[in-house]
Amino acid sequence: MSKMRSTIDQELAAFLDEKVQNSLDPVIRKIVEMIKIFTLSGGKRLRPIFTVCGYSLFSRADKRIYRAALSTEISQTYFLIQDDIMDQSMIRRGRPTFHIDVHNLLYSGGEGMKRHSESIAIIASDLADSYCHQVLLNSGFDPDLLVRANLELTSIFETTGHGQLIDVNSSNTEDFHVRDLIKVHLWKTARYTIEGPLMIGAILSGTQKTVHKLSHFGYALGLAFQLHDDYLGLFGDEKTLGKSVKSDINEGKKTLLVLKAIENSSKPDADFIREVLKSGNVSDSDFNRVKRIVEQSGSLDYSISFTNKLSLSAKKYIGEQEGDTETKNFLKWLADYIIKRNQ
Repeated sequence: MSKMRSTIDQELAAFLDEKVQNSLDPVIRKIVEMIKIFTLSGGKRLRPIFTVCGYSLFSRADKRIYRAALSTEISQTYFLIQDDIMDQSMIRRGRPTFHIDVHNLLYSGGEGMKRHSESIAIIASDLADSYCHQVLLNSGFDPDLLVRANLELTSIFETTGHGQLIDVNSSNTEDFHVRDLIKVHLWKTARYTIEGPLMIGAILSGTQKTVHKLSHFGYALGLAFQLHDDYLGLFGDEKTLGKSVKSDINEGKKTLLVLKAIENSSKPDADFIREVLKSGNVSDSDFNRVKRIVEQSGSLDYSISFTNKLSLSAKKYIGEQEGDTETKNFLKWLADYIIKRNQ
């Protein structure tokens, strides 16, 4: 994994350096430089790693697939910039979020021009969206494979948008249940984090083998990834995460931990959680009370058990998929890594 990440980082830096150098206008150059810094600063590179693995199951990896895989990493830049604006987040990966960074750089951190900074950040995310398609389509594969892969990439973006719409609306509705949450996680996270990148890699390999087991692996592990992410968002270490552990609660996120705690708790405790989710600025004492309710209600144990079952299902699916044994074993290892990581 370390070797793959190193190769991806080298390719990513080279691509983004070229974008910076080709930006003749000084304002554009500065924003593209910020896109480069934001993209290279942290991140586990899981999406391009899964893209390379989807390819390696059926064909020996070469420079072309590493270049094509950058599309799935830059897609995260595209989504994170917009996500942080929607959530009004201040910190990402231990640094100011993109729109805050723009504000600090261009306006010296003053109170004014907040909306202008967000507008520039949205445009930057649009540039990142463009880069996703450029780096994929210029990766050197057969044109027919590139068209199919690019259609898959646009389908991933569409599905992620559907999940994001439901997710954003969930904080303003009481009629949001576990089944709705699972739909959001499958569409918003599993599709663009694991299943989609795997499918892009498999498409570019040109394989004629059936890949539905690979798809099932991606969805099961993607759901486990998000459930573990939600666990870290409530019980993780703030320094390791690089953002406030209160951010999910302050954003009113209805995670499985929260929904199950509301479902299993007494009315006073359930009502307390509902009110905290609406507050937007939870105190330390209220935050700790939410954590206690989640633990005492059995919600924490339920979520951990569900996450472990999903990881086991993912490993079963990849074991049944035709393809390179070494790559399949690595994907099984990733299934364990995903639910044991601390950031």
